[in-house]
Amino acid sequence: MFRSVSAALAVGLAVLTPSPAPTQGPGPTPGPPARAPVVDVHAPVVDIELRVSDLNESIIDADTPARSRITMAADVLFAFDKATLTAKAGEQLARAATVLKQEAGGRRIRIDGHTDARGDDAYNLALSLRRAKAVERALAPLVEGAGITFAVEGHGAAVPVAADTMTDEHGWVVDNPKGRAKNRRVEITFSR
Repeated sequence: MFRSVSAALAVGLAVLTPSPAPTQGPGPTPGPPARAPVVDVHAPVVDIELRVSDLNESIIDADTPARSRITMAADVLFAFDKATLTAKAGEQLARAATVLKQEAGGRRIRIDGHTDARGDDAYNLALSLRRAKAVERALAPLVEGAGITFAVEGHGAAVPVAADTMTDEHGWVVDNPKGRAKNRRVEITFSR
């Protein structure tokens, strides 16, 4: 290709040597400043929620800068169609009480009971209230001396977090047991 090493080096150096930047003439002259109306952008503000749950999602902690919420699965706290706390409920409530004493001392705590949509609305509303009151009765002695007060309410199936039904692969509306289980819950909420 090259007859001598010096010719090869000369070509190599020519390739590696940067060429001078092209000179530019005067650019376009600026025109009058652009004028346009100022438009305000409005968008909803959404809190970022930090969510932590145990493996079976029987207890979920969800925090935003403004509030904390502990969600406990009703299936762990209560037997089917009952408002009496199970033996397994004690451990969950003790965990919740520890958080409340550490973070919610002197505050008003909301306890909200929820059911799935199966059954009569009036019955579900009463069951969710009885369950929320059972949690309040169990928590009160566990947080005694922390200055915590409670507001208790039952919502029945009015505030679902998942669908109670779903569409199967054939387009039929079928039961969604996982969704219904998520809707059966008790939420303990307090402001930060």
